Amino acid sequence: MPRVLSYTPSWLSRPSPGFDLFAQSPAKNKTKARVPNGNGSSSEASGPRRTIARRGTEVFVAVGNEIRWSDLVLLKEKGASDGDLRRSRSSRRRGSGSDAYGNDAHDDDYAEGAYRVLKVPVYGPITQLIISPREDYIAIVTSHTVHIAVLPDSSHLSALDSGPLKLKAFHLGPTTHVLEQAPIASVLWHPLGYQGRCLVTITKDAVVRLWEINREDRWSFDNPALAIDLKKLANATSAEEDVQASTYGAGKGFSPDSVELEVASACFGGSGQLTTEYGWVPMTLWLAMTEGDVYALCPLLPNKWEWETHAEFSPYMHSLSLAIGAKLAMVSSDEGASDADTEIAEQQLQWISGIQDQNVLTTRGELGQDIVEVFTRPSKPGAVPKLQGPFQFDPEIEDDFEISDIRVIGLTSQDSDYDHENWEPGLPGAVVCLLTNNGKVHICLELDGIEGQWLPTGRNTAAFQDDGLLQSLTVLETIVLTSEPSDAVHASFTADMLSQELLFVTYSSGVHSLSLSPWLARLKEELANPSDEGALFRLSSLLSSTPTLVERPLRINPEYDTPAPIPAAIVLQDSDLGYLLLTSTGSSPVAALLEPPLWTLDPSTRLPDHPYEPDAPRDLQISEPRSAYQPPAVFYRDSALPKFIEQHVPAHRRPALKDEIKLSPATLDLLSQAHRILAAETHALGLAAADLFRRCERLVSEFGEQIARVAEVADRIERVTGEDEEEGDEEGDGAVGLANERIERRIERVRKVEGTVDEGWWEGVECEGDELGGEVESVAREVLAPEGEERSGVDREREGEAVLPWQRVEEVRRLVKDLVAQAKEAANEPGDTAAVPAVRVPSDFRKAKVAQVRELLDRETALVEAATEKLDRLSIAM
Repeated sequence: MPRVLSYTPSWLSRPSPGFDLFAQSPAKNKTKARVPNGNGSSSEASGPRRTIARRGTEVFVAVGNEIRWSDLVLLKEKGASDGDLRRSRSSRRRGSGSDAYGNDAHDDDYAEGAYRVLKVPVYGPITQLIISPREDYIAIVTSHTVHIAVLPDSSHLSALDSGPLKLKAFHLGPTTHVLEQAPIASVLWHPLGYQGRCLVTITKDAVVRLWEINREDRWSFDNPALAIDLKKLANATSAEEDVQASTYGAGKGFSPDSVELEVASACFGGSGQLTTEYGWVPMTLWLAMTEGDVYALCPLLPNKWEWETHAEFSPYMHSLSLAIGAKLAMVSSDEGASDADTEIAEQQLQWISGIQDQNVLTTRGELGQDIVEVFTRPSKPGAVPKLQGPFQFDPEIEDDFEISDIRVIGLTSQDSDYDHENWEPGLPGAVVCLLTNNGKVHICLELDGIEGQWLPTGRNTAAFQDDGLLQSLTVLETIVLTSEPSDAVHASFTADMLSQELLFVTYSSGVHSLSLSPWLARLKEELANPSDEGALFRLSSLLSSTPTLVERPLRINPEYDTPAPIPAAIVLQDSDLGYLLLTSTGSSPVAALLEPPLWTLDPSTRLPDHPYEPDAPRDLQISEPRSAYQPPAVFYRDSALPKFIEQHVPAHRRPALKDEIKLSPATLDLLSQAHRILAAETHALGLAAADLFRRCERLVSEFGEQIARVAEVADRIERVTGEDEEEGDEEGDGAVGLANERIERRIERVRKVEGTVDEGWWEGVECEGDELGGEVESVAREVLAPEGEERSGVDREREGEAVLPWQRVEEVRRLVKDLVAQAKEAANEPGDTAAVPAVRVPSDFRKAKVAQVRELLDRETALVEAATEKLDRLSIAM
């Protein structure tokens, strides 16, 4: 698990320019946008909020219906350079005409250049920002609408002109995604979309639309290339049925599936960028329903899709061919195979044959090394896949819950660096993580693997329906993150950019990190080398002994502001910024600087299966990191009393407010209303002042604890170095100082021996020469074998004598010779291999044990050779 090094840095705190990037701007947003639904009432979008997106070190932040852009590296540099200027200006405020809040005319200079406003024709608060795979488009999502904007290059955005920039944007589905239609649940960029321009939108009423956008073709933004109504697809029994989504204005009848098939969130099974992924993974769309059901669509592909390969080797196509060929061989050899399995195998063979018969268009990738293969979706079996599910939970989850978000982690194999000979396909399975609205995470395992399935043809419909097989999700673990259900209303997952085994969960009270590395790597090894004997015991032992590591790197306590859902956190890794976890509240950014894995600093030490070692040695930490004090917004908020007087007191009565108070019913009513406003403001100020006082007291106590820790560490250092010899004699610890003196005297003697080139050096160190010579002879007796010695180390050990290092080496060499001779004899002797059942040993286990033995032999040999060489040098010198 990554350790927290520090919390929100100074360049993201008030009054640095980085703070203004996330702060609200009441002057520009005086009226809150209200999004009406079909009945004319306002409705707020539910589900995960992803209003912070990144492109490298650039961040795009949605504040209301405004999009802001900035580069965090530039903000960090600007915050550091403005620190001295800010301190110099603060000294001049005392003599200037500052207002009651300490603000002056120079404060506006800090916000200038902090961010750049990107103007798009969006009405209503933005709920999601999703950047395309090639980072040239951005999807801007509200509760009901989707806009696609073209992103300029970073050099154009960071130009000297910091004024608002109007982006070229297109309304996606002007008659589909509108206020009169169903709200939007998820918007995803297809990982295999041609040139990264394929978008998938999923609405709450369970309609999946696939858009293949093209700037040169406005029609591609008006109508989807594929629209599937999941309610029709779930009840369909034949491929000839119409499962297309209803057009705009068509009447909708009642269906019981309208409640059970209300989509909460969706995600793809893979990124399409790892060559070790299972072939079906990047084209599998996972859907989580609000009521708790999970479904899958595979394969969901656009008309034109692409894969990145290397040289002439296509890992994805090879993986699909192996999977389809294995299924076809299994069905053909099984006499009891059902008609449904036969139908699926024939459909997969027909589908892969349609792909292999194409004239594949190949282009060079962005780096010029990878080859991009462009395919066309086969016409048969069809463009619409079968809806697989609902998956049954095993064991069944007893408590009632609603799903907020879903994240799927594929079981990838070891990275083979595009090596055709050593390449291994990914495993057919997935880890499905479900985030619920009651603050829990259910970690499930799908072992069978999602494969491409289509609706049957008319002749096989009856047999296909009668032989349906329920798919299941094995519930491995349930993690309780919070006991307050209100905190998880807009909870969301965030995948780590360094490892697929780490997830971040964002909700109103903070961010949790979930590390699957303690058991996921061992699970992959178990599935890659299956063995029926003891499999259940090994699996249960694995899951019970190594649970998921859970930590809370960010805590958010909305004590003064009204608790509000916070956007999903983002993760950045840069040499200038570090490993940064970033999100924001309604008024300020919240961040944590994490400790990056070791392999990010040194690529040669990369550990792909265990990126975060829990037992790895860490630096000494005197004080625990804590978040810096953020002044609450009440200290910077203007009083509402002047605005109240302006709106509720007539102009002819305002001069009377400065005169003596005249008792009257109107005056009493005015004082009562003003008292309500001032009471709320003074109460908030009192809470903020009390919190600041408590923080100061806690700071003093923490400072005392840090002083005690430093004193303890200093005392340990003195004991190790022997600087406490005088005090140690009084306390009975004088042996430490004496030992240190002997060590220093010995080191000095060795330096004299090695650094002296004069032939008469021995005369100056006669006293030490006898001692040094005796030490050399003692070491020689232990390392070098004397002549005529024949007894082995085993014989000496049996007789109770000590075994010397050279005897251990000779014993190892003798055992190696005997084992090699026995192996040759066993290989030459003919034997009845059928009589004795062969025990299948996993290749990885065998290779690991052989490598371990070789490493031990090499280590013993190196130690003996080093000691021998050192003795030779000392003998020559003497």
